[in-house]
Amino acid sequence: MVLDRYRDDTSCHGDTDRHGDTDRHGEADDGDTWVTLLHRPGPAAPATGTLFEDPRFAEHVAFLNRMREAGYLVAAGPLPDAAGEGMTILRLPGTGQLSTATRLATEEDTSVSAGFLAVTVRLWQVVMHT
Repeated sequence: MVLDRYRDDTSCHGDTDRHGDTDRHGEADDGDTWVTLLHRPGPAAPATGTLFEDPRFAEHVAFLNRMREAGYLVAAGPLPDAAGEGMTILRLPGTGQLSTATRLATEEDTSVSAGFLAVTVRLWQVVMHT
C-alpha cells in the first residue's frame, strides 16, 4: 500500500499530488520545507583516522545542536555503510526555504565552511510523516 501510494504521488503532473499531501516542490501541505543534508569528508578532512575523532567534528555537532534548538532538526547521524558520511534532515517552517537551508548548511556549519565536511543540500518531497 505504501509503495503504491508513493508511485501514485510521483507520477502526478499537477502542482499538488492527488492526495493533497505535498506539492511537487518538496513542501508538505503544512507549509514546511523539508531538506536532507548529505555530509561527506571535505577537502580539509584528515587523511587518516576517523572524522569523529578529529576535534573539528565538534563544530558540526554544535551546528546540529543549533538546528535542534531552532526547532529545525528532525534527525541526524552517520551512514554506517559509508565511512565518514552522514545525513541530516531539517524541517524549516514556511514555503520556499531551500535557500535558507542551503545557507545554514554551508555557512552556519563552520565544519562545512572550513572544508572539514562537504555537504549536498537536497529538497525532500515528504509524502508521509507523523
